[in-house]
Amino acid sequence: MTEWFLDGRLGQILGIVFTAALILLVILMLGLAIVNPVSILTFVLGLGAIAALACAGFLAYWTWGLSHAAYTLDRNAIIIQWGAYERQVPLSAIQNVLTVADIQGLRLRGVLRWPGLWVGVGRAEGLNPIYFYASKPLTDMLFIQTAARVYAISPGNKEDFIAALRERQEMGPTQEVEESERHPAIFDWQSWRDPMIWGLLGSSILLWVLLLGLLTWRFPLLPPEIVLQTDAEGAPLLIAGASRIFYLALLGAIFLVLNGGAGIVFYRRERMLTRVLWLGLLLLQSSLWIAALSILLATA
Repeated sequence: MTEWFLDGRLGQILGIVFTAALILLVILMLGLAIVNPVSILTFVLGLGAIAALACAGFLAYWTWGLSHAAYTLDRNAIIIQWGAYERQVPLSAIQNVLTVADIQGLRLRGVLRWPGLWVGVGRAEGLNPIYFYASKPLTDMLFIQTAARVYAISPGNKEDFIAALRERQEMGPTQEVEESERHPAIFDWQSWRDPMIWGLLGSSILLWVLLLGLLTWRFPLLPPEIVLQTDAEGAPLLIAGASRIFYLALLGAIFLVLNGGAGIVFYRRERMLTRVLWLGLLLLQSSLWIAALSILLATA
């Protein structure tokens, strides 16, 4: 068994730099949101900070994967290790070993890449999906073709790797193995494909985000005091400062944590209870919208 390590120093350095830049951007946007008066800009900056933080986590994850990347070659298979991902490619399944000169119409839309890091899924004319696990430019990669897919890798020395691969293929396998993938179990959760989650919980989250956007947009136009509650004849019962209107968004967030969290807890054991909780959450978020529109229209 021989292990081939990737030269990932440049990719790791750039990944850390990009991640740090995004984190600084998050801090900057949050700072601007805090020091400026509440307006639609506050909402946009908050959303931007969340998006930048998510991107930073994504880049950090794949950069960490590069620091734990290697190719292991024995008589049975090539094991491609990239962080928590592991792909097993049986030597008997390899149909061809290609270079970039052999590939036509290469499309890299699904590949995360910068100098020193290539990871993701690309396409090319006449080939199955190409899974990139490499740290060198395209000209230094090897493309391992099987019946199901193609693997783009970048061992330290292409010629030595090909020679070692051919030698082991000629020796023959010691046991039969299958082409397979191992990845974090979280990606196999059925919940990611459950329309109940995207329909009920997702809609509730979207309604809350849009409500927060509506309130930050209209807040600068509100008078110093607003009517929060009236009687049956429309006479004011509760008058408060305009900032109290954000209590509606706070209530929406509390509902999300309580109903949404309880639904997640019971999801695996009591699907019906989860459905009831999330349907109730959707109705609660809708009622907050009705209350917000009533208050805003009354002050228009």
